[in-house]
Formats: sequence, C-alpha cells, structure tokens
Amino acid sequence: MRILTLIIALFLTCFTYGQIAFFHLYTNGGDDDIKGITQLEDSSYVITGSSDSYPGGSGSEAFLLKMDSTGVPIWSHHYGGLEMDEGRSVSYLPGVGFYIAGTTASYGAGAYDFYLVKTDLNGTTEWERSYGKEGWERLYGGALCRDSGMFLVGETLSNPTNNSDIYMVRTDKNGDTLWTKTMGGLGSDGLEAISAFDDSTFYVVGHIFVDDSLYAKAYIAKYHEDGTLIWSDTIGAAGNYYLKDVSVVSTEVFGGGYRNGPGVNGNDVYYFRIAHDGVVLGEITQAIPGDYKIQQVCSYNDDSKRYSAYSYFTATSQPDGDDLAIARCNYGFTWEVTALNLYYLQPDVVNEMVRTSDGGAIAVGNTNSEGIGVHHGWVCKIGPNELYANWDAPHTQFGLVVGIDEQAVLDQLSVYPNPTNGTINIQSPVNNQIQLEISNGLGQVLFLDCFQGNASYDLSQFGTGIYYLKTAIDGVSTVRKIVLKH
Repeated sequence: MRILTLIIALFLTCFTYGQIAFFHLYTNGGDDDIKGITQLEDSSYVITGSSDSYPGGSGSEAFLLKMDSTGVPIWSHHYGGLEMDEGRSVSYLPGVGFYIAGTTASYGAGAYDFYLVKTDLNGTTEWERSYGKEGWERLYGGALCRDSGMFLVGETLSNPTNNSDIYMVRTDKNGDTLWTKTMGGLGSDGLEAISAFDDSTFYVVGHIFVDDSLYAKAYIAKYHEDGTLIWSDTIGAAGNYYLKDVSVVSTEVFGGGYRNGPGVNGNDVYYFRIAHDGVVLGEITQAIPGDYKIQQVCSYNDDSKRYSAYSYFTATSQPDGDDLAIARCNYGFTWEVTALNLYYLQPDVVNEMVRTSDGGAIAVGNTNSEGIGVHHGWVCKIGPNELYANWDAPHTQFGLVVGIDEQAVLDQLSVYPNPTNGTINIQSPVNNQIQLEISNGLGQVLFLDCFQGNASYDLSQFGTGIYYLKTAIDGVSTVRKIVLKH
C-alpha cells in the first residue's frame, strides 16, 4: 500500500454532508463560456453556454452539460450549425426535458436570431427554432410558462434607426410563435433579464431611451404570459440608467445595474426595490472610485439578505479587462463579506447567479485565470450558512466535452470502496500508464502519482469529507468523487 505524501498544506474541505461550496473551471482549451444554469430536484445542475471545443462547426456551439451536486460533469451535448451559436439560459421541466434559449448565426432570417432548443432529459435534441427578422436579434433571457412554452427577451436591430429596440417572443410548447412585441424609439432600448412572479406572470428589466430627457432610463415591466402589460416604470434620476438583472421574493422585486452621465466618472452601482403592485420602495446609487456595474442579484436563506455580483475596474485592476466579485449584502445592499473575487488577465465575467434549494446560491461565467486557451467557464457554488469556497488558483478543472471516449475510459477503471473509511483500490484492465491526482473541495492538489495496472492508496490522513480523484489515460482524463468517512 502506498502512503500519500502531501505536496501542499492541507486545509479543511468546504464539503460537509448537506453543505456544499466549490469553485471549478470547465474548458477543453479553447474559447469556452458558461452563460446559464438551473438546478434539478436531486440537487444536480445543468449549465449552458458557448464553446468551440465541440466538433462539427466552424464557430462556437451551444452546449448543455449536466453535473452532479459537487460540480463533477456527467454528460454533455452540443447544438447549432456552422456559425456562432450560444445558449444563454436553460429552463427545466421535470419529466419532460430542457429548453435552451440563446442566439444563433447558423439559422434564421438575419445575421443573428433568437434560438430555442428543446431536448429530452438526456440532452438529446427534440426540436430547435429560430426567431427574428432581417437584422440582428440577440437574446438575453428566457423563462418557462405554465403551458410549457417560453417567454424570450432581448433586443433587435431590425429597424430603420440602427439603434436597438426591445424584442419579446412568446412560444407554445412546440416552439411555434404565439406573439411577438417590439418596442423602441430614437435611442437604444433592450431587455436584459426576465424572472417569473408566478406560473403566468413575469418581470422584465432593461433600459429604454426617453426622448424628452435624452437619457436611457432603467426599465421594469410586469407582463402576463399572453402579452398583456400589467404595469411598467422607468426609474433613475439624472443620467443614463441600465438594469442587468431582476429577482423576485414574496414581498417585492429587486434588481441592479449601473448609471453613468453628468457628474459620474465611469459607472456607478445602482439597485432598486419595487413592490408587486409597482410602488417603488427604494433606489440606491453607490458612487465608488473606479468603474462598477451590478451584473446579477439574488436572495438567499430567508430572503432578508442578498448576493450581488458586479464587475469593476480600478487602478489596481489588470489593464486589459474588468475584474468581478460577488458580495454578500444586507437587505439594503450594503456590503458585508466578499464571497468571490476574480482578478485575472482579460475580463472576468459573471453571466448568471441564482438561488439554490439549500438556501445558498450558484453563479457562472468565464475567466482566463490559468491561461488555458482563450477563456474557460467557471461555476461557483456558495453554500448555506455563508459557506464560501477558495477562489485562488490553481483551480479544479473539468472538460466541457463529456462524450463516448471519456465514458469508455470511465468504464475501464474500478475504484472501490466508495464511500471508504480510508483505503481505496484502483483496478484497470489495460496496462497503460495512469496519471493520478487527488484534490480537495477547495481545488487544492494534495497528491500526484503514476501507476500501471492496479494500485491502492490510504486517504485516512486527509480527514473526512469529499475529494476528487482525477485519472488520465493516454491524454483522456476523468474525475471521480470519493467520500471519506470516519
């Protein structure tokens, strides 16, 4: 039996039974971006985005990847044609499948169009549709309606002004169009997010140009699924105001974005709170030295606190792009604790953040923290009771492509017992050299080795928790979750 030697200082894992926090990277060495995420009833997750790691197209492909509750990939599929395709949001209907909403340049009437893919529970395509006119349409959000149709929002350039307009599409369960709406004036208008109030009512947010003020104003509206406007409002004082996200709790709807304009050096943080009847409960602008924009917001635990994800650029930032952070805030959006901070070369981006069933939150985006390829996607799970994972490099990395070849490698290896009280055994029917890496839930590598055939290892010195066993055979890697008990 081999006795493991620690290669770095050992820290306690962020994994305990019922409480999970992690920060992982996902890439196959190209240009990879995670844009949307949803949680399933068994606490696993499905993510979507864009990647050029998949075969079959000259541009990026939209993808769907399922992972377990600790972020370990289970399977993935890709979608699209010969040009750029991306998934921006993923909706899940239990027992039915997944709806990927995004943008396509491979199909449709114009250069870019709204894109919707329906898959079964295993990610296999059932149908796909595109929506748009002769110009550019870009999708930024989608939500599932009670009839299994979709409510899609974004912007369109199919107009004579060369400025974007608000664009909304409502589909039925087969992806056929029920109605569309286009709104806009002389300036730039668009919707950035949608969030369900109930199974037939939705909030949308973005910005709309107000002609008599010559400024863009933050725009929020409440719509019925049949397209009826219940109420809308433009908010924000002097200057331009833009909303990036909206979140709903029982007592109110809240969100965030940024402002710029007269007297503002760069961009300032902006939050709002509105009652469900449309009464404005509060607006908060935070002027911080540098350039700051709220990108995502969500509640956690008992709704009394918020997580706020924002991009920023200051004198200490990398010169070629924004950094990002997630802050734990109180009810009034006052910063309390930093839950994530990425500050690497090229822009660090957060695309979506949602509340999880355990009372925590999960966020996704892209970074170039380890210089692998162009960009790589990241997923950050914030645990309940304000449990945060380590975000400093090196990070645990997984491939976005989980297909037949990798599954064949998984089938070759037998790792047992799992859970274990200390010892694990690895058996392989092939005589190839196998590279082994063991890391903890913080992404810290604890042990490296190479072996051929069979091997046994003693993990008891690491302490109870969840660990990752990464093996590589002939350049193909796979990761298994190992549970170490008392």
